[in-house]
Amino acid sequence: MDIRIEGLTKTFSSKENTETIAVNNLTVTIPGGHLVGLLGPSGCGKSTTLFLLAGLHEPTSGRIYFGDEDVTDLPPEKRGIGLVFQNYALYPHMTVYDNIAFPLRNSKSFREAHKDSRERKEAIDMIVQRTAKIVAIEELLKRKPSQLSGGQQQRVAIARAIAKQPKVLLLDEPLSNLDARLRIQTREEIRRIQQATGITTVFVTHDQEEAMSITDEIIVMKDGIVQQVAHPQETYIHPANTFVAQFLGNPPINMIDASIRDGWVMINSDRAIEADLPDGQYKVGVRPESFILSDEGFSALVSYKATIGRDFQVRFDMNGHYSEALIESDQQIEEGDSVRFRLRKSGVHIFDNDGRRIEKW
Repeated sequence: MDIRIEGLTKTFSSKENTETIAVNNLTVTIPGGHLVGLLGPSGCGKSTTLFLLAGLHEPTSGRIYFGDEDVTDLPPEKRGIGLVFQNYALYPHMTVYDNIAFPLRNSKSFREAHKDSRERKEAIDMIVQRTAKIVAIEELLKRKPSQLSGGQQQRVAIARAIAKQPKVLLLDEPLSNLDARLRIQTREEIRRIQQATGITTVFVTHDQEEAMSITDEIIVMKDGIVQQVAHPQETYIHPANTFVAQFLGNPPINMIDASIRDGWVMINSDRAIEADLPDGQYKVGVRPESFILSDEGFSALVSYKATIGRDFQVRFDMNGHYSEALIESDQQIEEGDSVRFRLRKSGVHIFDNDGRRIEKW
């Protein structure tokens, strides 16, 4: 089921009568059956957007559609959503089985569809067993939440959300309480579960690696405004502006002020890479993996070197900006070396004075 958001705005008012625009005129369509990440720094409006989709916040303006149905004014229980919070929100006194079964037992529509109590009990058992199998927790059904790891608790929370077969699954920072190893394992589980169920899913995170690794599409936000909507790799390879370029990537992109003169980007007074653009000042972003040691290109003095796995991390100056490069460890390079770099064009991005990426240069 597609999610269509049209002109969605949410403004919060404080006691001092000041207004904060948390979501600003958001218009986007999330394709049915996709896992889409809402990505951005704290305070960018991603969780507010999720709560607007869930019906937990009332929009100041704009409309929300699930398929052809306008759900803007519907309460959460009538939207057909499954919602998973970062703190799991499991009932500690209930078993895993009962936590999953709880929304079914308390659903008026489910009780009306299964009026006979025995039939209803059998239907609940079938759904709980089927859902537990999807999220791979069949052997945990008799345990209490306190007897589970963080990753297991998160899977129970997801199972409870999908047991009632929602039209839309909403996940709010679902991995933030897990350690690094469990985060990787659980995000892969979330992807597997989403693909197994085919439920349209919106995943809120501030972690670019999470969003890049499991989503079909990323919506990058800043100050309540969408910066770019694209496939994860597209946002990295073709960032729409300087914010997206700097937000995505680890180590981060090197962003420098550079002039273009006679068709060349000038770095450290040397010709660095050709660019068919008018002479002038530009913002230039260079991904750390895009530097190649060479006899040509621009000169730099290596001030730091460290081995990180298969690469060397080296630091140097570009046009007065602290910069980093990742160099394959079979290259000969040491601190204090004067070297030359040429650049892979695929990892170089040029932006205009408004921060917008220049597509063709």
